[in-house]
Amino acid sequence: MSAFLRLKLSQMIMMIFVFYLMILECLSPAHALSSFRTPSYSTKTPYFWVNDEKETIALDSETWFEYGEKTCQIIHLNAVFRHGARFPSLKWIKRMTTLHQKLVENGVDERYPFLKAWKNPFPEKSDKIIAELGEQEQEMLGERFAHRFNLLFDEDMDSIRVVSSSKQRSYASSLSFYTGLSQTVFGEADKTMEPTVNDIEMRFHDNCVHFAESVDKNKTATNEYSKFKYGPEVDVIAKKLTDVLHLPEKAAVTPDDLNTIHQLCAFEEALTDAGSEWCQFLDQESLEVIQYMNDLKQYWKKMYGHDISSAMSCPLLSRIFTTLDKVIQANNADDDYAAAEFGFGHAETLAPLYASLGLFKDEPQLKADNFKLHLNRKFRASRVLPFSANFAMALYQCDSGEDNNDYLEYVVKFYVNEKTVDIPACGKQVCPYKEVREFYKNQVDNCEFHKMCRNPEPKENSEHDEL
Repeated sequence: MSAFLRLKLSQMIMMIFVFYLMILECLSPAHALSSFRTPSYSTKTPYFWVNDEKETIALDSETWFEYGEKTCQIIHLNAVFRHGARFPSLKWIKRMTTLHQKLVENGVDERYPFLKAWKNPFPEKSDKIIAELGEQEQEMLGERFAHRFNLLFDEDMDSIRVVSSSKQRSYASSLSFYTGLSQTVFGEADKTMEPTVNDIEMRFHDNCVHFAESVDKNKTATNEYSKFKYGPEVDVIAKKLTDVLHLPEKAAVTPDDLNTIHQLCAFEEALTDAGSEWCQFLDQESLEVIQYMNDLKQYWKKMYGHDISSAMSCPLLSRIFTTLDKVIQANNADDDYAAAEFGFGHAETLAPLYASLGLFKDEPQLKADNFKLHLNRKFRASRVLPFSANFAMALYQCDSGEDNNDYLEYVVKFYVNEKTVDIPACGKQVCPYKEVREFYKNQVDNCEFHKMCRNPEPKENSEHDEL
């Protein structure tokens, strides 16, 4: 081959290579889908952006374990789930449209052409309803729980109690979870299960006057959130994005704009096939700051900011422990008992429950002025309160050989998002049930919900079977 032909061939190969790279660039923009699918979106984080969707779960991997010289086997599982991924609320849907209009009116679409064609993918009628992704999360969780505790369900599915809040997203989540559970246990999905609706257990925050008046509708209850929102850390990233977008001072990026972009990135990445080009307006620094801002709101409203926030979860906590007491009594008497109870609620269900149990408690408290101190905080909503977040208490009977009716024969494990966590009652991942029961005795045995909530006289029956 002549030198001329070799040169032409070399040039042709180079042109093909460059063309190939150009195609890759078109197919994989700088904000490639996977790069933003991380636990970075507070309570708007999909479950499998936090947890390994492809995790190999051995059959009955959590059914037995060795405890010293004893072998322990699960006899009851009590779990609480947040609903699966949903569509944005009406408030945020409207804010998304308003922000888009603001950017277009100020010529940002000339520099970012995707804004010219962008239409809000979330219709107003989709306000907070469960998404297909949310149903998939829950069905997969049903499958995963069935694998971990297969023998427990294989022996007795009929006694399982399923409870839901009255909201569509929670009710639908319970059905999807049970589909995955029954399909895995029986090889065929059971579509006949109907959950019991109980808002006192699964949506207590909506039934507590004291919480509504002193925390939920009281802006001073979340002062730390407000101070950080309008503080220097947020101001820095807002000004930086204002400069990037070449916005005039009168149309500068606000903290609410940052939050809206954060929501757009999360929801479009999670719920649309095309992903979200809005994510390109966020970098690691802004994600970290916006997360902390939102975590402050969750922390002060639903966790450790105010006593009533955790105290009002006592109907749920009391029900869990009362059920475990009854299971032990029945097991000691060789009587039948429920193999499991599953509750489906909200972030407002799980967060107060976590706090009442003493989980994810940071010292010192999360505040507006200690952001850098809490970069490695325990309470990070994207990890502990994503969509489909779950808490489970597993009761095991151990082969003790003696004193078969002694409470010490029973031990418990706490699971958060399918992983064991240390139990505050003993500081370990396995604790004697008697010790744990005593540790939470006051919340369980002295739950005066309507009194602490300053509610009017309760209706005779708080449970109902219809939405």
